[in-house]
This record gives sequence, C-alpha cells and structure tokens, in this order.
Amino acid sequence: MVQQDNSQGLRAIAPRYLTIPGLLHGLGVMQKGTSIDLTVRDVQGKERTVIVEGMPNPDQKGWVSLRDTSEAASPAYLKFRDKPYWFEYLPATKAVYFQYNAVRNDPQEDTEKFTQRLLDFIDKSDVERLIVDVRWNGGGNSFLNQPIVNGIIGCRKVNKRGSLFVITGRQMFSAAQNFTTDLERALDPIFVGEPTGSSPNFVGESVRFALPYSKMEGSISDLYWQRSWPMDHRNWIAPDLPAAPSVELFKVNRDPAMEAILAYIKR
Repeated sequence: MVQQDNSQGLRAIAPRYLTIPGLLHGLGVMQKGTSIDLTVRDVQGKERTVIVEGMPNPDQKGWVSLRDTSEAASPAYLKFRDKPYWFEYLPATKAVYFQYNAVRNDPQEDTEKFTQRLLDFIDKSDVERLIVDVRWNGGGNSFLNQPIVNGIIGCRKVNKRGSLFVITGRQMFSAAQNFTTDLERALDPIFVGEPTGSSPNFVGESVRFALPYSKMEGSISDLYWQRSWPMDHRNWIAPDLPAAPSVELFKVNRDPAMEAILAYIKR
C-alpha cells in the first residue's frame, strides 16, 4: 500500500495513511468506516480506549501542538519549513546552517541567485563549516541542484572533511536524494541524522495511467536515476553520525542532528 524505496519510506508515509478511514476499513483495521477505537497511553502511563471519529480533510489550524511553536523557541530545522531554501549564521561554531526544503525555484530568488548569495556570505564572513539540512526535502526538479553542488565544490572553506555536514532523514526523496548522492560522490561530507528516504540509484519521476476497465487512475515511476556507480545497491546513504528524532526531543524543541554535529565539533 505504501510506495517506498526502502524502509525509511514506510516510516515516513505510513503514519499519513493511518489517518484515512476508508483505507483502514478496507484493510480490516476499522470495523466500520466512520470511527476507530484506539488504545492510548498518557504521559503518566495510564491506558484508556478512545473513539476517534473520521472527518473530511480536517483543517489543522488551531490544533494544539506538542511543542512551543514560537519562532524564538523553535530550533532552526522547524522554523521555516515552507521556504524552499534559506540560511543563517551560527557565530558560536563559525558555521552556516543552510536548510534545503524543496528542489524548486523561489519566485523571489531563484536557486542560482540564492546559491551566489550563500557563497558570497561564506567567502566574506568568518566561516569554517557549512551544515546542509535536507531532512524535509521531498524533491522537485533535479536539474536545479547543480548550481548548489558546483558552488559547494568550489568553496575551499567548506570543501574538506570536517567542514561539511549534511543532515538527512526519512522524508527526503527523489531530487533530494540525487542532491545528496551528488554531494557524496563529489565531496567528503559527514552525514548526520537518519538514513536517506531513497537509494543512491532509484526509479523516479511519475506518469499517470488509467486501468482499462475500472478507469481508476494511478501513477507509476518510470525514469531510472543513476547518480552513483552502477554496482551501488545500497538501500540508502547511511549517516556517519546517527541521530534519530524522537517525540521526547520534539516536545522540548531539541534537534538531535544539530546536537550530534556540535558534539563532533567540540571533541
């Protein structure tokens, strides 16, 4: 039921499917298609059964969050997930944190202009490290990656072991995987976080089709991307510094990946 290149894809997508009443009913998880009985455990460890009613496309605005969502309290990786790319300077570690959330052009500043601004800042500032965060990047147009990859290759300040970190995770696919594989082949980054959500070589893109009798529509990937060597059969790119997320850390606005990087720098 869940499209995936590896088990990370299942971990990323399956929770969304668990919110679809019709699907749960069809799989026999729900006795009826309108509500489900769930056994939940509260923070004190007490268990109880609750009935959750289905609703059409609920608007999440106004929902109570587990964490303090104010910009001041939020860690960098949760601040601007709606932006395709942005960066900030971390003076304590002389590092630039660059979050790459989508492989598409921002109408206000395309990828090439953004990359040049990023590189100019690194060149003119007291920077020793670049942290590239692609953990939320679900892909896009792979051809837009090249200016960023080429720019990092040509940046002597960060193009060396110990100065370039790449944060990866289960949510990254498609063009984001190509970007990560390109960095691995051309540079010597330290990967941090979780294994990538796809494999170095994978089948991507998609075309729509209709079944001849039922007329039901679907989509299927049909383009093979070989960004790594032909014999590379890895399921993912594994982190050098494993740092898995958890609900406990999320609730208190801690970023395990950044904490792992800071610990590496200080050692």
